[in-house]
Amino acid sequence: MTLPLFPADDHALLEERLRGLFRSWVDFRALSNSRVRTERPLKEESATVYQEMWHAFAAFCAARNLDTSTISAADIQTFLMLRGSGNDDEKPRVSIKGEELSPRYAWRMLTLIDRITRFHAEREGVPPNRAATELLQKNEYRYANASHRDPLPEFCTEAQAKRLIGYLTEIRHTDSAEGPLPWKEVRDRTAVALMLGAGLTPGDVRAITLDGITIDGGRKAGIPWKLALPGNGNAPARETPVAEWAGRQLALWMSIRTKQRIQGDLVFPSTLAGKPWSHTGCYECCKAVLAGAGMEGDSGGVFKLRHTFALRQLSKGKSEVEVARWLGLLDMNGMARYRRVMPRPVDIV
Repeated sequence: MTLPLFPADDHALLEERLRGLFRSWVDFRALSNSRVRTERPLKEESATVYQEMWHAFAAFCAARNLDTSTISAADIQTFLMLRGSGNDDEKPRVSIKGEELSPRYAWRMLTLIDRITRFHAEREGVPPNRAATELLQKNEYRYANASHRDPLPEFCTEAQAKRLIGYLTEIRHTDSAEGPLPWKEVRDRTAVALMLGAGLTPGDVRAITLDGITIDGGRKAGIPWKLALPGNGNAPARETPVAEWAGRQLALWMSIRTKQRIQGDLVFPSTLAGKPWSHTGCYECCKAVLAGAGMEGDSGGVFKLRHTFALRQLSKGKSEVEVARWLGLLDMNGMARYRRVMPRPVDIV
């Protein structure tokens, strides 16, 4: 059975069905116990990027009344051409710089289409659509994911990091003279502080609990110096050090959290009642913090903060094994991109 085709005025239904297929694929992998890398649960950040990519493809297919069985290699190439030219309606594009579509993005897009169409075919017991598979055999795409083509990690320059740290840790008062910043803004700034000062991901920020904060035994009394993060299926439980300035910001947030009588054991809840912070809510709030610090137009997003943390630790002489453990990386190959940056002068704090 294939996805049904729809008349022109029902393209929205086809697009939603294609989006639903992506959700089913992600859910299927989330329940997988496979050790095969391509079958394991997706990391949160990967799922977010793939969702944007697939949604763009779903919109393209729906507008042309194409489904997973009828899409052709020529159709896919047209989609890639539109993504590269910027003439598609889905913004922003992922992993594209300038007007030219990067070979790595094309490879990732083709691989995503291939895996989801195969997933759908296996679920329905029908032959898979091999359009994306055939394109992946072309040399222009086949070698696009070679390690030497991996993009260098985005990281903060010294000036960017100093400006951001100053913004995150400043104590300002509202125009209404009601006192310090609203508790949610302090929460948001502290979350970003831990991304830069402890290498946390947005998922880590949302998951860390009060008992994961270590204060005793540090160099400064009352200042958190180490965090314990729970495993999430994609990464093992781990501990990571906290830069002193970020520890002071966390101590401030914990004080405010107590005064506000926030319930629950999550360090960064979304409400006073302790409701978990949603992925979208956390992402948007952290983006707003970067914008407030004058970094709205900078490339790399919130993950450049984590890369900055990793490079800072490596530049201080920490081993790759140690830094990988702090980041929660199971595959040491993930450290290779930092290796390509380190031989050059590293302008970070």
